[in-house]
Amino acid sequence: MNQGFVKDLTSEEQTELQSLANIIFVETIANGFYELKKVTATLPEGFPLGRIYSREMLGKLLLDDHRYSILIETNDSKYLYQSSTVKIPKIDLPQLEKEQIS
Repeated sequence: MNQGFVKDLTSEEQTELQSLANIIFVETIANGFYELKKVTATLPEGFPLGRIYSREMLGKLLLDDHRYSILIETNDSKYLYQSSTVKIPKIDLPQLEKEQIS
């Protein structure tokens, strides 16, 4: 995963990130909501197109088993890029017994 400020990237680096990404989201004027700017990959079944997306929906894509190259650009000039080659490790949390929960 690569993240940082857009201002720290050269115009060539910005262009490269945009060309590598097969899904690009741009934050709308309403903070925390994103619109789909570019999609060149087959999205998961049931993924709505032509909508405004929440951070939770973007998180589902970032963690999806299909692995997409995703670029997210925010209103405060930050970016987050995740390559399709990144594998998110699964973490097995210990099971709590009922006595520990109460």
